[in-house]
Amino acid sequence: MTNIISDINKKIITHMLNLEEKMELGGMDLTGAVDDTLTLVHEIGRDMIETFIENVEKGLLQDEDRKSEWVVQCKNREKTVSTKLGDITYTRTYYRNRETGAFRHLVDDILDIQPHQRIDKGLQEDMLLKAQELSYQKVVDSYEDISITSRNTIKNIVHKFPTEHSSLGSLEKPQEKKKARFIYIEADEDHVHQQRGKGMLMKLVYIHEGNEVVNPSSKSKHKRKRITGAKYLTGLYPNNDELWYEVLDYLEDHYDLDFAERIFLSGDGAPWIRAGEELIPKCHFVIDGFHLSKYIKSATTLYKGYERKLKGYVYTGKKDFVEAYFDTIEGNEHTETELKRFEASRRYILGNWDAIQRRHEEGFIECSAESHVSHVLSHRLSSRPLSWSKKGSENIAKLRVYTRNGGSIRRLLNHQEKQDIAQKIQTQYRTKAMNPNKKYLDSFSSNVTILGIGKRTSMYKLLKNMRSA
Repeated sequence: MTNIISDINKKIITHMLNLEEKMELGGMDLTGAVDDTLTLVHEIGRDMIETFIENVEKGLLQDEDRKSEWVVQCKNREKTVSTKLGDITYTRTYYRNRETGAFRHLVDDILDIQPHQRIDKGLQEDMLLKAQELSYQKVVDSYEDISITSRNTIKNIVHKFPTEHSSLGSLEKPQEKKKARFIYIEADEDHVHQQRGKGMLMKLVYIHEGNEVVNPSSKSKHKRKRITGAKYLTGLYPNNDELWYEVLDYLEDHYDLDFAERIFLSGDGAPWIRAGEELIPKCHFVIDGFHLSKYIKSATTLYKGYERKLKGYVYTGKKDFVEAYFDTIEGNEHTETELKRFEASRRYILGNWDAIQRRHEEGFIECSAESHVSHVLSHRLSSRPLSWSKKGSENIAKLRVYTRNGGSIRRLLNHQEKQDIAQKIQTQYRTKAMNPNKKYLDSFSSNVTILGIGKRTSMYKLLKNMRSA
C-alpha cells in the first residue's frame, strides 16, 4: 500500500508539472489538459484496482478459516480482465478444497469473476449500450486501453443477450391496473438485409395511452407531441399469433380492459398486423395516415391537382366518388406499369375502406409507427448498407427495445451470471492483514511533497503553503 500511494503521489505531481510546463510553452489548452488528465486517471485507477486485488489475495493467504477448508495448489497464476478503466492484470492462487477436492481461484469468487471471464460486467454493459448505436468495429475502436481488438467479441456479447427479458411479459406488473378509455397499439416493420437468403421483416409493436404536448407554453400553432406510457415489442416472430398473444397478455396484466371503450390498432394493413384484430378485444383496426397518403399520391401522380380532391373523397367517406375516379383514369391511355400502380392504389384504398373510415371514431389519434420504426429499428439495422444474421439483427432490435422499456442492462447481466453458491467461498478475508495499510493512509496527509522534484514552481509554492497551513 505504501508503494502504490507513493507512486500515485509522484504521478499526480509530475502530471501537474507537465501541464504547467506545456502551458508556459503555449502548447496546452483546456481540452488537451482534460484528455491528458483522463488518461492519467485511468492509469491510476488501474493501479489502485490491481493493488486492491493484490491485498485481497494476501488476506486470503493469511486467513485461518481458509486454511482449514482450502489448501494452496499453486500460486501466481496471472489473469487479465478488461474493464472500463482498461486491462486489469493480477496474479492469484489456485486452491483445492480439503473435503470435496474442488479447485477454485478464491479471489475470483470474492470478486464475482467467472473462470474464463475476460470482460467485466461494467464493460459488457458499456459495449451493449454502444452496440445499439454503433457497428461492432466502431465499438471496439472506442476503447484504447483494453486488449479486446476483435469485433467478433462484441458480436458474441450481443448474441448472448438474453432476449426473453426484452419481452413485454418480463415487465413488472403494476399493483393496480391502469384505467384508460382508449388504448393505442401501433405496428410496422423494418426491412433488414440478411447475410444469406432473403431479407427479414423485423416487426415492431408498441402500446401507449395517447399524446401529450411537450411544449405547452409555446406560441406555435403546431405544438410538438409525444406518446405517453409507451412500451415496445420487437422481433422476427414467424408465428404472428405468438406476437399478439404476448401483446394481449401485457394488456390484461396492465390495463382494466372492462373499463376501456376501444383499443385502436393502427398500421399499414399488412396481414401480420391485421392478425391482431382476431385476438385483441374491443379492437378497432385503422389504416395509418402515412401509407394511406402514399397510395393516394400514387393514384394521382399523373393528374395534377387531383391529389387533394381524391384525399377529400377518401377522408369524408365518399366511396362512390373514389370508385368513379378510378373508373375514369383506368379508361384513359396508360402504360402497363401505370395501370398496375393505379390498380394497387385502388385495391388498397377500397379494400381497406372500413379501416380508413374508423379514423373518425371518438378517441382516434394519428399513428406514428413509421417514425418509431425509423428511430427504434432502422437507425441501427437498415439505414446503412449492412447485412445481418437473424440472431444478430433480432438481438440488437430487442436490446434497443429493452432499454427503451426502462430495462437495466447491468441488472440483467447480474441476473444472468451463473454462480455456484455452494462452491463459492463464504468466509471473508481477515481485516487484520489490512490494518497496517489503514494506519499508513491515516498518516499519509502529512507526506505530500514535491521537494524531491527540484523545481521551485508555482505548484511547489502552492503545495508548500498547503502543508504549512
